[in-house]
Amino acid sequence: MDLPYLPDATLEKRVKLFSRTLYSDASPYHERGGSLIKFHAAQLNSNDPVEDMEPEATTYLYEGSSRRPIIVAAVADGHSGPFTSAWLKGRLSNLTMLSLLNSGGFGVKDPLKEVETSPITLPPKFKLDSNRMSTLIKTAWEVVDDIITWRIPRELNGQDIRNEKVLETLGARFGDQILPAYSGACALAAIVDTEEQEMWVACTGDCRAVAGFWDEKPDGSGVWRVDVLSEDQTAESPKEVARLIKEHPKDDSADVVKVGRVLGNLQPSRAFGDLRYKWGADLQNFLLPKLLPPNMRPRPPPAKLLTPPYVTASPEVQHRKFTLPSSATSDGTRSTLRFLILATDGLWDELTSTNAVALVGGHLQGQRNSIANQNLTKSIPTIEENMTKTSAPLPHAAKRVRHSDWSFKEESLGMHLIRNALGGIDNTLIQQHLSIPAPYSRRYRDDISVLVLTFEGDEGLEQPKTRAKL
Repeated sequence: MDLPYLPDATLEKRVKLFSRTLYSDASPYHERGGSLIKFHAAQLNSNDPVEDMEPEATTYLYEGSSRRPIIVAAVADGHSGPFTSAWLKGRLSNLTMLSLLNSGGFGVKDPLKEVETSPITLPPKFKLDSNRMSTLIKTAWEVVDDIITWRIPRELNGQDIRNEKVLETLGARFGDQILPAYSGACALAAIVDTEEQEMWVACTGDCRAVAGFWDEKPDGSGVWRVDVLSEDQTAESPKEVARLIKEHPKDDSADVVKVGRVLGNLQPSRAFGDLRYKWGADLQNFLLPKLLPPNMRPRPPPAKLLTPPYVTASPEVQHRKFTLPSSATSDGTRSTLRFLILATDGLWDELTSTNAVALVGGHLQGQRNSIANQNLTKSIPTIEENMTKTSAPLPHAAKRVRHSDWSFKEESLGMHLIRNALGGIDNTLIQQHLSIPAPYSRRYRDDISVLVLTFEGDEGLEQPKTRAKL
């Protein structure tokens, strides 16, 4: 069946764009000058409705203090429906910050109520505990998943759930809680302390974070340095496969991971929700028919579900120290953090980490002409650091070969990355991708959500006199 191509104007409207200034030292809250932090994001659906969470970035200001803020940026990639990622919107960042406040001795009585009712401001004496942050973030995310996935069984514990009166109330009590638990979502967040100039990146699943550092030499020349800040956690990762088999010694290892999927079904090995891989089979078979909406037929528990849970929301956390452009010295080589890219796997299916950094770096340098496919990292000098197998497109997309040249026509950084993921200067290829309606489009591309934080100094990032300088 031949489908007509949609016009360009229709295609552009399908991309949701987000942008705003997150922090400026020139704001009335602060006296120091020099730093400007901006949020640029875009989202393009393949599923209908979109299963990704809208990209978000939250600025946590210190009350009555000149300390620069803590910024939390996050993306989430839903699967089996949009419900888990929708629940995480606004909650994941705030619950993480509230948990960190609690651990620092600044108690919050009811985090769930607090996260819904008011913006969070930081006490002047609050500081992140560098030595404990990885453990604290892991604990916070495990608590978030406990709220999503285990609240229903926990509240029913000790009750006679086969009693008719109890059964009659299940739908009313838990109807709004079951869908986020039943669906699932991978998530990625960067907790950026702009005062202490260090950050932590937490990853649950196969979203990816990449930093772009500008390494400038005394003569003004420089190069973009790529720093991959997360590892893709899927059942195709040898590291994740080894972990899963070790955690389930009583299972046949061939059943734990089959054809690159957990229990032969789920590709990401870590996720929020996904109760089908966490609840026991008896609990699923009894409760799901009574809790799910009438139009949603419960899927049976995975075969070989012997020793759940098989999927965890506990993240891997990476830590980096950095220098903001406004804090760099003028002597010797300067290495400054210029941007962070956080994106769902729909982007990384099509772009390598190195290409993504070159695309954003070139855009910030003022590059606006197209670049030949094979010349991107030659025209925009780029080096790789802390590279892992996650530098390349994800394993299930590695056979896709790019032929089109790179485009620099878009002003929005998020739109810029999405355009180049889908075809660059090849408008016909982009029209082919986007003219296929849901659900058929999912055979060719995933939802794409991308977030870019840019860090500017006094000089900003205007077009340089020579393309090699910032």
